[in-house]
Amino acid sequence: MSLFLYLVEGLLAFFTTFGVELLFLAALLIFSVLIAGVLAPLGALTWWAGWSGGAAGATTAGREGGGEELAPPVIIPPGPTELAAPAEHFLVYLSGIGDVSATSLQAYELGYLDALAAALPRMRIIDDIVAFSVTNVGLTEEERLGRFWRWMTQVKSGSGKGAALGKFAIQGRNMLQVAVSADRRYGPVFNYGTANSIFQNLLEAGYEPGSGVPVTLIGYSGGGQVVLASAQYLKPALGGPLQVISLGGVMADSAGIEAAVEVIHLDSKLEPVQAVADYIFPRRWPLARSSRWNRALASGKLRRIEVGPMLHNGPGGYLDPDKLLTDGRSHLAATVAVTTGLVSAFRAKGVR
Repeated sequence: MSLFLYLVEGLLAFFTTFGVELLFLAALLIFSVLIAGVLAPLGALTWWAGWSGGAAGATTAGREGGGEELAPPVIIPPGPTELAAPAEHFLVYLSGIGDVSATSLQAYELGYLDALAAALPRMRIIDDIVAFSVTNVGLTEEERLGRFWRWMTQVKSGSGKGAALGKFAIQGRNMLQVAVSADRRYGPVFNYGTANSIFQNLLEAGYEPGSGVPVTLIGYSGGGQVVLASAQYLKPALGGPLQVISLGGVMADSAGIEAAVEVIHLDSKLEPVQAVADYIFPRRWPLARSSRWNRALASGKLRRIEVGPMLHNGPGGYLDPDKLLTDGRSHLAATVAVTTGLVSAFRAKGVR
């Protein structure tokens, strides 16, 4: 009884200090998150059922397999394109949970990709894939909710509590899609759709399946899970070597670990975001020695590389061009150097 009285007194004190409005908003926020969590897999399931656009790649492949036995993405030949000299390497970049469309990369991400392009000639970069949409349609381009997400994007670009709310809404929604990708029930459908989008964009960029030209997938933050999981379905369609690089990524024990030739996880001890996955995914725990993750770590197929004392994003983040390390290099320059070395070494191996 006394515990109940303490609880009532605590609630009354909360009301007195913060007001009933704040408690109502908190309850509404929790309720919205719960509803969003329930609805999160529906986008992938409706696409797979053919009830939404972009399902052409799934209408004839993998319908009988079920589970993780989905077929490789269906080849839809691209239209005629005039490309320069053939690329020696293809790089696909997927952004983090703040992504709202294929054209919404942050300035620091564009700086990272520009630096990679300058350091790695004859490499073609693809950066217009939405990591958290099974149909590669950004939040702001959605038919039903596009207007709402455009409003949230505008709110996010403001200041004060409104900006925090917009940021939370966008990142919360995309974080749930990361959870769908990692889920053993709904993940195969979501990841198949993402692999299909990546594959079609590679074809349009001039990639020839079976040519042996290497492909590198780079996923930043939540994009790390998406590129790793999509590797399972992308690798058979490529017919060439596939490398996965996580930049501060949050990744589960996905089957893509076995499909990729190598998986590299770039992290920092100063930032907790990527380290969360060490705790929330039990098959990454040291006790799960037979998991894909731990077997790959033991064999050296999966490597963790600390790029330096960096934060997850923003000032002091992996891609900050202004913050300097003790050796005089910027965080961006150090991250580019590590990435360039990994991509160049993978290209030189010539593995399939």
